[in-house]
Amino acid sequence: MAAKKHRLFHAFRISRKLALLSGGFLLVLGVSGTAALVFAPANLIPGYEEEITGSCKTVYQSDFRRGKERRLISIISTPDVDPNDRIRTGMRIAHHLAETEHPDLVIVQVMDAHGPTERSELRGPAIGAEIVHAPNPSKTMATGRPWEVRYVQALPTGAGLYFGPRVDMRLIELEAINKEIEVVEGCDGDVVDEEAAAVSHKEPAKSSGH
Repeated sequence: MAAKKHRLFHAFRISRKLALLSGGFLLVLGVSGTAALVFAPANLIPGYEEEITGSCKTVYQSDFRRGKERRLISIISTPDVDPNDRIRTGMRIAHHLAETEHPDLVIVQVMDAHGPTERSELRGPAIGAEIVHAPNPSKTMATGRPWEVRYVQALPTGAGLYFGPRVDMRLIELEAINKEIEVVEGCDGDVVDEEAAAVSHKEPAKSSGH
């Protein structure tokens, strides 16, 4: 089991090429203009271990409808602290849910492993990244693109909260990251039982953009 997890996490290590490219990304900030943001190299973050990136656990999941659309929202927690890793993990899970659940729209919100656990608190500063994936954009009214990603450009606090500027990523960047994901799997921290697989019929947690 340990060897299997090691292979999975190894598949999501950031390559030197991607690390260099990510430092030069120009990301749109609101409507006032643009700014060049540099992701801090992962190996410079205290406590960061490259081999464990990609681990996650589903905190909440809901399958619901908006008109004729079937949508799925999943909130996951991860020990990933680097923004790049949060995004890659979230995109991997969105891809996995699209392939296994076949919804018209997938929303994955990523929170820190030390973040709040009460459902009413799974929003706002508890969310460090949000991934919106439309396998077929023509089937949803929510977006016209296959991928939309926004994240908080900050490390989580000790309480697992994020405070900082929100960054909306460009589609070309997301397509490049998606191609880097070699293995599409769900969260390794999920327990397969009735509680983990249950689907809530209550209104899902509000997303930051939809």
